[in-house]
Amino acid sequence: MRVPILNTRMSNRFLSAAALAIGLLACSCAWAQNELVVAQYMHNYFAVNPSFAGSRECLSIFGSFRKQWAGVESTPASMLLTANTPLRREKLTLGLSLYNQTIRESRNTGAMLSVGYRTRVGKSAWLGLALQPGAAFRSADWTKMRTMQADDPVFAEKHTGVAPLLGLGVSVYGDNFFAGVSSSSLLVTDDFDKVDTEFAPADATYLLCGGYWFNLGHSLALQPSVLADYSKATDAAANFSLSAIWRDMVWLTAAYRTNKDATFGLAYQPNERIKVAYNYAMSLGDVKSYNSGSHEISLQYDFVYRVKTVSHRFY
Repeated sequence: MRVPILNTRMSNRFLSAAALAIGLLACSCAWAQNELVVAQYMHNYFAVNPSFAGSRECLSIFGSFRKQWAGVESTPASMLLTANTPLRREKLTLGLSLYNQTIRESRNTGAMLSVGYRTRVGKSAWLGLALQPGAAFRSADWTKMRTMQADDPVFAEKHTGVAPLLGLGVSVYGDNFFAGVSSSSLLVTDDFDKVDTEFAPADATYLLCGGYWFNLGHSLALQPSVLADYSKATDAAANFSLSAIWRDMVWLTAAYRTNKDATFGLAYQPNERIKVAYNYAMSLGDVKSYNSGSHEISLQYDFVYRVKTVSHRFY
C-alpha cells in the first residue's frame, strides 16, 4: 500500500484530508483483501495461514494489538485474536480468527472459522490443508471528518456493508522446518464501487512463508524465516526475519521488509504455556521523519496439559 508523504507544516485541515486519504486507501485494501499487518507472524503462523492450525499440538490462543505509525493522528490500530487446536482425530484441525481494525472514522471487523485436514509425510512431518470461511463488516462515518470545504457532499454519507470471506491454506511442517502458501480470501468485494462479491482467485493476495530451525548447541538456536505477499494489484513484497533463541525462552528478532521497514522484536517464554512478545517497526523510506514507528504487543497461551506437545519451537 502506498501512502502520501505528510508534512509537519501542513495546516490542520490538510492533515485531516491526508489522514482521510490514508484511511480510504487502507480500508479499500482491507475490505477487498482482508489483510492485517502482523509483524509477529514468527510467533503465530496460523494468523497468516489457516493450515497451520493444530501445529502446536494443543489448544493455542493468541492475542495482539498493533498501533501503526505512532505520532500521526488517526493512523491504523488493529486487534487480533486467534485460537486453534487439533481435534481428537489428530488429522482434523479447527481454528478461529477475530479481528478489528480502525482507521480514522472507519472500522473493519471480521470473523473466520478454519477447518483443516492434515496427513503424515514421512515420520515427523505433516502436510496440511485448510478452508477458512468467514465474514467481514465495514463501516465508515465520513460526516465526522473535518474537511477543507464546509458541508462537502462527498463526505456527507455513512457507509456500511457485509462481505463473505473464503480463505485457503496449504502447508508442510516438521520439527525443524515449515513452509506454506495461503490467501485470506478468494472472494473480492469492492464496496466503494458497489460491486457484488465475486470469486476471483486471480485478484486475491497470496502469502508465502517458510523457515528453518538451526540448533547451534549451548542452548542457542537460530530461526531465519520469510513471509512474502503477492497480488496482481500491488507490487510483491517480502519480509525477511532472523530470530536468535536462547534456551527456548528468550527470542531476539530482527526483520527487514522490502517496502523499507525494519522490525526489532523481543519475546519471553518463561514456560511452555506462556509467551509475551513486543515488536517495534521503523520506517526507512520517505515517511520516516513523520511518524514514531509502529508498535505491536502480543500474548500467547498454550493449554499444553490437555494434549502432549510434540514440538513447541515453531508457530
